[in-house]
Amino acid sequence: MKNISKKITLIFTVMFFAVMLFLTFFAEKIHISLLPQVQASGVETKLFSVTATDENGNIMQYFTEKTAISEEKLEEGVYVLYTAEKNGTKRSFARQIFPEVSEARTEDGYCEVISGISFGDRIIISTTKELFDGCEVNVIK
Repeated sequence: MKNISKKITLIFTVMFFAVMLFLTFFAEKIHISLLPQVQASGVETKLFSVTATDENGNIMQYFTEKTAISEEKLEEGVYVLYTAEKNGTKRSFARQIFPEVSEARTEDGYCEVISGISFGDRIIISTTKELFDGCEVNVIK
């Protein structure tokens, strides 16, 4: 009986160390595979029509290029990428934003962004899982 107990203890000890060795080498890959896989792109710009009156009362129409976001993306929720250090490693995270858009300037399904999105921001355009503010993500090129 004592001999069987030693064998069982030895088997559990060997299995424990085998699992720990496996996790040592593959924990990061497992972690990344469980994260939402996202694709991101830079902020879009579009031409918007502007109508103005000059000092002589003449009506002028011209186009101006402004930061824009699709109405569809506004309905789904807008997330931007940011990087931060977590456990000594630089990682990517999603931040939900609520950009202020112009109701007056909408063309071809895009709204002019007044504030809330900076030119250097990267907008998440697709994801494999539902996102939430502050969640860690894996960016696919």
